[in-house]
Amino acid sequence: MRPSALRGDAAYLPLILTIALAAAVLALSWYGYRAVSEWRQSTAALIERNAQDDADRLVTALARDMRGAQALVLANRDSGDYASQSLADFSHEVASAFTRYIYPESFFGWRQTDDEVVFFNRANRAPPWMTGVINASRYPVVIARNPPIARALLNRIHGDARNRLSYAHFDTELAGVPYEIVALLQYADVYHERLESIAGFTVNLAWVRERYFSELVSEVSRIGESGTTLEYAVLDDHGNAITGTMRGDRAAVREFPLQFFDPSATELDGEASTPPVWTVRVSAAGDPMLSWATSGEDTTLIAIAATALALAISFLLTAHSVRARGSLAAMRAEFVSIAAHELKTPLATIHAASETMVRGRLTGARLTEYTHLLLQESKRLTRLVDNLLAYARIIDVKELYQFERLAPAELIEDSLSGFERQLSEGGFAVTTDVPHDLPLVRGDRTALRLALDNLIDNAIRYSGEIRHMCVSARWSGARVVIEVRDSGPGIPPDEIQMVKRRFVRGRRTGAHGSGLGLAIVMRVAADHGGRFELESVVGSGTTAQLEVPIHAD
Repeated sequence: MRPSALRGDAAYLPLILTIALAAAVLALSWYGYRAVSEWRQSTAALIERNAQDDADRLVTALARDMRGAQALVLANRDSGDYASQSLADFSHEVASAFTRYIYPESFFGWRQTDDEVVFFNRANRAPPWMTGVINASRYPVVIARNPPIARALLNRIHGDARNRLSYAHFDTELAGVPYEIVALLQYADVYHERLESIAGFTVNLAWVRERYFSELVSEVSRIGESGTTLEYAVLDDHGNAITGTMRGDRAAVREFPLQFFDPSATELDGEASTPPVWTVRVSAAGDPMLSWATSGEDTTLIAIAATALALAISFLLTAHSVRARGSLAAMRAEFVSIAAHELKTPLATIHAASETMVRGRLTGARLTEYTHLLLQESKRLTRLVDNLLAYARIIDVKELYQFERLAPAELIEDSLSGFERQLSEGGFAVTTDVPHDLPLVRGDRTALRLALDNLIDNAIRYSGEIRHMCVSARWSGARVVIEVRDSGPGIPPDEIQMVKRRFVRGRRTGAHGSGLGLAIVMRVAADHGGRFELESVVGSGTTAQLEVPIHAD
């Protein structure tokens, strides 16, 4: 080949390389653009699916909560039979319903034997039709006999009784305020001819419109863990927003009937009225990821390095998200397993001890020992159930507190007495340093007892070979500081904050505990305006400090 031919071929080589590189860049840019476009579409679809899932979750929570009071009291054979109950027993059932559900304003009952309508009202939320001064009470139920609205309400229910209905369910006005009334009618005969008693509850629909949905939606929105910024709204039957915002056209919409009554819980007689249909709307219009994914502004064809970096970051984020979801799923599965084990253990002990006692094989000291064992295990089971219920509700438990003046020494003494046998059998040496002249604190007795019980229970569970526990209290500024110190293995520094979260247990805890105790202590401390701190040295024990504000005179 001639040299001139070689030089000609060499002259074309840069052009060929340039074309090849340009083609490679164009191809990579095109594939990158396609990948980004598909990612945008999948992101939008994922966010919309999250909105659909959250809308289903919200409607399910609404339906379950709105039917809860009927199921708990009226559909319950024991509590719904008002004719055979004392006022104290029914008041106890009402207090339990008030604790779990915020929408019943009052419960009421009537018996044929005394022809008296008795209302059981909330102590912290008097009905608008109540007249006169209502004395404050630490008990959550205030009883009112034959209030002015009682007779008209009773006449309306008697109309349904003449039609031999099992339930009376209707809307009416009491003192000019719209109400929904749900009542169970009990008859003295199988033909429903002689009405024996009535038990029911009232729902203030004006209060429901103003407060109920905003609080419930707020609680449910905090449960969602999709990582998407969603906006929730509840609309009435006229399309007016009761709570939340209505931005964006692409929203998940679900309908639900506005009725605090479950018609499927019983076989209804006659023709039931059609309740108004309200709407739940969940939108991701405010989510920045969706705004970016659906925007029409494409700053496409980025540099190869930037595209590769963006894809690498996307893969890393996806892998991190998968790992995070896997860790969360494993944590939930472990919690369910642990909670089941914690529940079964005391139940098995109670069953075995009860079976032995029923067979009559125990007498004298052995019988006393087994009785104490049953009491100890029942307290343990009650404490676990209380812990589970404290985080099972979707309402704000802070509204259920009954704040009062409490003596720290009395609280600590009561809590320790509940563990007396457990401490004795475990060979614990307990030191207390609680001055009786400490100032009174402002708190809810039940909540503070639950917090102290969890701290003492943890100290017992996680003590090492040195079984020594110290419980003390001191006055510090405007607060009283209660300390529970054990001699256990301690908590590593990197776990101090983690173990305060729900369902989280330290690496050194083994299979003990449900992972809720310290989270509940944190919640109680925050609700009381106090603090909860942990100080721990590995190998030297842990000190838990619960600070409660002093009651201001």
